[in-house]
Amino acid sequence: MDQDGPLVEYLQTLLFYLGFYNDNIDGIFGNTTRRAVINFQTAFELHPDGIVGRNTWNALMPYINGGLGFIVPTNINYSYSILQININSLKTLYPFLEILSSGKSVLGNDIPVIKIGCGEKEVFYSAAIHANEWITSPLLMQFLADYCYTYVNDLTIYGYSARQLYDNTTIYIMPMINPDGVNLVTGEIRPNSSLYTNTELIANNYPNIPFPNGWKSNIRGVDLNLQFPAGWNEARRIKYSQGFTSPSPRDFVGLRSTYRTRIFGHLQFYFRT
Repeated sequence: MDQDGPLVEYLQTLLFYLGFYNDNIDGIFGNTTRRAVINFQTAFELHPDGIVGRNTWNALMPYINGGLGFIVPTNINYSYSILQININSLKTLYPFLEILSSGKSVLGNDIPVIKIGCGEKEVFYSAAIHANEWITSPLLMQFLADYCYTYVNDLTIYGYSARQLYDNTTIYIMPMINPDGVNLVTGEIRPNSSLYTNTELIANNYPNIPFPNGWKSNIRGVDLNLQFPAGWNEARRIKYSQGFTSPSPRDFVGLRSTYRTRIFGHLQFYFRT
């Protein structure tokens, strides 16, 4: 496991709720965290080396998969790796979920779409198209977790029967459109890496935008929320007049819009299968 970052925050959170860690959730794998890991390993009759390897992670898996009363952590920086862990947990608990892919990011990260329901009415939800708005990802994932729980237990969600909702609607959830940008903002991309340095060079041209917290774009400096074909030329005119004429932490529309056929091809495929 990395020595710092969101995954360490997640580990600290798990160990906190298990009673092995009682310090700040700071994402730093220091002596206190290592001691908590050793105590956990000892309690579970694992080799107490303070390293979160395969056996230690497997021992944590029942708690990752909901044994602590939650799946989606809401008290930490929510990175792409944590999203993947949560999707796997939900799929394990609720095998009726269908995990699709809408493609890959610049860095090759899969952009997942989660399908739930079997009704004719179709709804599409997405989150984290802007990197520094990553908080929308755990919000949407928590909604999905709540929906799954209420469905299997025949309960209501926001006043509606979850089973009726499932039977009458099909919901497609794209929980993290911009995983590379999210990883930059949340700290999964480390400050001493070439990726971080490259984006910092872009950000240096915009000193009034805090870095990395003000970063909205993808890892190449393109604002994905301005990439849709509708109104793209007008968006380009406005943003260029504001000085965003090249890759930037926000508001650069790119050299061209996303192809209309590609966008609607993906959505039509999901909505018809």
